[in-house]
Amino acid sequence: MKLNGWKRIGIIASVVWILGAGVYTFKVTNDADIKAASGLTLSCEEAHNWRGSDECDKRSTAYLAEVAPYEPIKAALVAFVPVPLGWGFVYLVLFLVRWVKRGFMRTV
Repeated sequence: MKLNGWKRIGIIASVVWILGAGVYTFKVTNDADIKAASGLTLSCEEAHNWRGSDECDKRSTAYLAEVAPYEPIKAALVAFVPVPLGWGFVYLVLFLVRWVKRGFMRTV
């Protein structure tokens, strides 16, 4: 199978998307979870007047342990799902353009 230039560009763009979107999404969700855990600790300390309490730290650690396993799944979904959708959309557009073009060709 011979790949033309456009397909090669598409493959490179797909690999760049998978790597970039996966790493970016993982970092953003990880940072958001850490920020939420810090906020949980602060609100716990303020609500109960437990400054530096181990109980509040345990709650935020439990929260992180609960949400951390889902971070790679979210990153994988954002990285991999758009790739086949994008390829399918491009091939659908090409099919439609060629179909319309054939409709304007002269029939002899």
